[in-house]
Amino acid sequence: MKPSSPLLKTVVYARTGHAAILLALAVGAAFGEPQRSRPPARQERTRQPDDDPCSVRELRKSDIQGFKVYSPDGSRYVINKEDEHGTAQIYLGGDGKPGLTCITCEERPNGPKRKRFKMQPRWHPSGRWLFLAVERDKFSAPPILGWSRKYVEGQLQNGIFTNMYAVSLDGKQWHRLTDFKSGVKGTPDGYTGPAITRDGRKAVWSQIVDGNVLKYSFGRWQLMLADFEERNGAPALVNRRDITPKGMHWNEPGSFHPDNETVLFTGSTQKDAQGMDIHTLNIRTGAVKNLTNSPTVWDEHGVWSPDGRKVLFMSAHPYRDDPKASKIMSIKTEFMLLDAETGDLRQLTHFKEKGYPEYGAGIAANGDWSPDGRSLSLNRLVFPNYEYWDIHFQGACGNQPLR
Repeated sequence: MKPSSPLLKTVVYARTGHAAILLALAVGAAFGEPQRSRPPARQERTRQPDDDPCSVRELRKSDIQGFKVYSPDGSRYVINKEDEHGTAQIYLGGDGKPGLTCITCEERPNGPKRKRFKMQPRWHPSGRWLFLAVERDKFSAPPILGWSRKYVEGQLQNGIFTNMYAVSLDGKQWHRLTDFKSGVKGTPDGYTGPAITRDGRKAVWSQIVDGNVLKYSFGRWQLMLADFEERNGAPALVNRRDITPKGMHWNEPGSFHPDNETVLFTGSTQKDAQGMDIHTLNIRTGAVKNLTNSPTVWDEHGVWSPDGRKVLFMSAHPYRDDPKASKIMSIKTEFMLLDAETGDLRQLTHFKEKGYPEYGAGIAANGDWSPDGRSLSLNRLVFPNYEYWDIHFQGACGNQPLR
């Protein structure tokens, strides 16, 4: 299944009107075959010391082609992939255990219909609940473009036309947490996220409140904070408040630091948000820090490592000398690893560089850490589909003991 991504998928789908038609026609050329850029002088991976825990030991396609998200304790995982009817579903599995169990394929009281897309799986730290973005029964797609189910699916992957649900791991208990609608002033039309504090007490998500791309290049997205509570066994998001940093129109949450206060988010103060950066926001003080500070380079999808010292993200940084690399129609990105303490930045993949085994069509999209910090689950956008990849490090790169 194609994971949520405003705005990797918004690159392809989320604009409306004539711009969307032009994008739909041109994206195939942009992603359909490898870029004919000049190959890098370095054709082989830089050899890292054997004792470097962040040295890439192996990069390979995933055995299961779907987006994999581990439970907080690492004993289980969910896979977001399409069923035999092409509908996005959530499957539960465990390392060392054969087979996957679909927890969203059977219709349950208060839950969605089987044919509705279920996406963006996020574990609650308790391990009892999964947060999902679910396709609404009623929404208003734009004329002409909305007649195409592929267009609608692309918007769903962006988070538009969805509601947020919490579902139990056996798929039997469903609780709808939002009431979004299309075309209702002041009411969001969908969301992306949420990021949840490690203690499970708070959640941050981004919701689209204005889809006017003539005013905002990717629409206007509002960053929201709420407290998580369980009332009589039912999950709820209460005390909701707008925490959008001043001047930010495009906001996309990543994940929370172990301090339970610092959330990673992608944002831009520019009207043309193609130069978006990875930021941190302290939800207690409101302090914002720009970690990448590259307003002409596309940086997105930051995720904290389990120990809160590293940040995985996708970026056009390796191609920063090419002004086209950070543009919608010609974007080129790789997965990067930032040491938040030292500022050290290293390139993990070479999808767009000849001479590397993974070279080919497509670009880095988003990823997630394993709880032990020893591996990454990644996806590469090969429009209109995705490939899923795994990185295994030499050691516990993202879960180092305190110094």
